[in-house]
Amino acid sequence: MTFHQIVTYLLYGLSGIFFGIFASRYSVLSALKIKTTWREEGFLGLTSCLPQTLFLFVSFFLFPSWFLTRTATGGFTYYVCLLFFFNKGLRINNK
Repeated sequence: MTFHQIVTYLLYGLSGIFFGIFASRYSVLSALKIKTTWREEGFLGLTSCLPQTLFLFVSFFLFPSWFLTRTATGGFTYYVCLLFFFNKGLRINNK
């Protein structure tokens, strides 16, 4: 393994971490918005949460599938950070 490959893997991993942290923050906010709308307005109120639903779909399915085709290291670290911080954020906000 050359120095160039090591630096490339580190940068892909770092980008996965940063993308994962960003996506998890706004995913938690989107999930909380959907949850409060569901409680207050019921099923019909969820049509007002379409941007939040779209963001959750993109951050959990669309972007990771695209990112994994580019780099496995970045995609793996993205998913790990996203799931870790999303679960941590939901637990903090549910207390």
